[in-house]
Amino acid sequence: MRAPFVLAAGIALATGACDRDAPPGGTAELPVGREDLPAPDQVVEDGEHIITVAGVKQAVLKAEQLYFYNESGKVIGDTIQVDFFDDGGAFVSMLTARTGEIDQQTQDMVARGDVFVRGTDATIRTEELYFDPAGDRIYSETDTEIVQQGNRIRGRGVESDPGLKRIRITGGSAVLRSEPELGRERPDTTAARRDPPPAESPATPGDPAEEEGTIDGPAPPESGGDEES
Repeated sequence: MRAPFVLAAGIALATGACDRDAPPGGTAELPVGREDLPAPDQVVEDGEHIITVAGVKQAVLKAEQLYFYNESGKVIGDTIQVDFFDDGGAFVSMLTARTGEIDQQTQDMVARGDVFVRGTDATIRTEELYFDPAGDRIYSETDTEIVQQGNRIRGRGVESDPGLKRIRITGGSAVLRSEPELGRERPDTTAARRDPPPAESPATPGDPAEEEGTIDGPAPPESGGDEES
């Protein structure tokens, strides 16, 4: 029977099929990790970590595979999703990336590869992003692209709360172009760019309209009848 396995530093793990005991009389197979990493002590498929600070849930990391390294105290995940929560337990943003690494002692996390964070009012896209749960902040020192308040901004490095409410660009930045705010459609401005209708030409002397008496003025006197002979 599977049972939750609690790690140090407030990180809880939901175990998967790879942590089952070896059958009686059998030989447990050594876990196989990624080719670019040393052999892990344990591999868990479709696992998750709950990261807490002083008993309060700060984030939940889910991964297709989790690799555990007991000596270094590291946990590495492939194809990760991290849900961030505020102190009241409400969801505030979500991160996705190719890989993630957690230090089991400090709970600090780093996400790498196509990192994308989406909050209610902003998004952050970069290649490497750190999460400091004790400081309640995320930060990057690499090229970063931010979409906030209808603007697309590119800079070198960023720091923010996990909910993306207080974003600060730490390096040089430039606004590339305006973008519609999240959840809102860009208004149609094509009508304003259409050519206006041609203006009517002013009346000129000899114009038939003038000769027909269309210009306002006193009417000519009516005839008094036939003259007496």
